[in-house]
Amino acid sequence: MRLSLLVDTFYFSFGGLIMPKAKPTQVIVHRIELQEKEREALDAWIAGKTLKNVGVAAAGASVPVLGFLAYKAFKVWDGQEEGTVFDIFTNEGRDKIQENIKEDGFWNSFLGTMFDPLGINPFW
Repeated sequence: MRLSLLVDTFYFSFGGLIMPKAKPTQVIVHRIELQEKEREALDAWIAGKTLKNVGVAAAGASVPVLGFLAYKAFKVWDGQEEGTVFDIFTNEGRDKIQENIKEDGFWNSFLGTMFDPLGINPFW
């Protein structure tokens, strides 16, 4: 493994003045080698770190999904019906949309469909 260090080595500051520095005449390479036990320990550490990162990502991704399911479960428990933009594909859904337009008016129904098309916004 080679570690690169991005440093301007040809100039250095002396009292605020930039003075040229001679170019290197040789390159020295430092190499770190691991024994078998150290490699096994490093592999185990990497596997644990990877598992932890996957778990954190899965937990973070599940929060909005669980929040959405809890919201929908509350709406069903409370007895409220919500429509979605996909209701247009069924006859019952189209009838429900027509009823909502008659009750709320065209623009309120239109804005609700445009800004909350899946019916998942609890603040709308």
